[in-house]
Amino acid sequence: MDNNTSYENKLTDAFNEVTEIGLNSSAEILSKLLNHEVSFDTVKLDQEKIAGLESFGEDPGLAVELDISGAVQGKAAVVVQSVYIKEIINILMSVDSDGAEESGELDEIAIGTFKELVGQMAQAYAEALTNFLGSDVTIAAGQADEISEQCEEVADFIGSDPGDECVCLVNGFSVKDCLDGEFVIVINHDTFDNTVKSVVVDEDEDDDEDEYEDDEEEDMTDEEPGGLNIPRGIDMGTASGSSRKYNRSRGVMKNGGGINVQNASFPSFAGVPNGSGIPLLNGNIDLLMDVPLNVTIEIGKTRKKMREIMEFAQGTIIDLEKQAGAPVDVVVNGQLIARGDVVVIDDNFGVRITEIIGNANFADKK
Repeated sequence: MDNNTSYENKLTDAFNEVTEIGLNSSAEILSKLLNHEVSFDTVKLDQEKIAGLESFGEDPGLAVELDISGAVQGKAAVVVQSVYIKEIINILMSVDSDGAEESGELDEIAIGTFKELVGQMAQAYAEALTNFLGSDVTIAAGQADEISEQCEEVADFIGSDPGDECVCLVNGFSVKDCLDGEFVIVINHDTFDNTVKSVVVDEDEDDDEDEYEDDEEEDMTDEEPGGLNIPRGIDMGTASGSSRKYNRSRGVMKNGGGINVQNASFPSFAGVPNGSGIPLLNGNIDLLMDVPLNVTIEIGKTRKKMREIMEFAQGTIIDLEKQAGAPVDVVVNGQLIARGDVVVIDDNFGVRITEIIGNANFADKK
């Protein structure tokens, strides 16, 4: 790569620390959405021109804008090849592609669906950073566009020009037994600086904080992070375990050093005199009698794939998993309490209860 300038090891360690935490949380939420185990693995971190985006390659792809605010602020874009997006959506909708080669073009439904997936992962990423840094971080998905040859869309999403350099974090991903590929997270230099500053304490701040360190912190690595001025042309190193331990410890100190922690104390409560364990059933049940509850009558249920639901139209008939003439369910606040037959009262439907579903033991506890 021609413009393969890279960052100093300490700064890349700090950045890798943050991204690893966020990507792990993003993989967890995507695993739940796809119902398949998903893992992310950082391949490399490079600086390069946005125009052409060599880390991504020449294949058609989609860019999704990310707005970052809070303890870390900036702009980013997630860039993924269209063929991977189609496969991911097929997995989401339980559609077997049979290995057939599909067109590289994405329709509006595919773009909107993938944008929603990125939004869910971005939210999980932000929550992980919030927990790690001790300060609120918000990441929201914005626009989504197919990228052109010069990647003007990516430049616009991160607030730069196509000729500017950006930071590219190339990540491998794996959907177990289904798909393997790569995607790129693109950020501008200001966003990189803000991310690193949220983790690394520079030398001036470190001098001010030394008085708060006690003997237990002598196990921390002696390596002192330098200033946050990013040098050019230095070989990038992978994040080492010791550096990650250091950055994590320093980040906590920066945000919460010297906090006085005490055990919480709670008042004791007198036991129930009659020993029933259900005091409201022993004289105070009237307090609940005016509480409104939602009563729902369910004539049946079914389960459909998303592809089938997207095909619903006026006149579509949906088969239910209940035979004609079978009793309907009476559900109160999500709890099945009775079954009955459908009747007509004047011009309205009603239900004649034929069976009470046993919560009799609850009342018997009196």
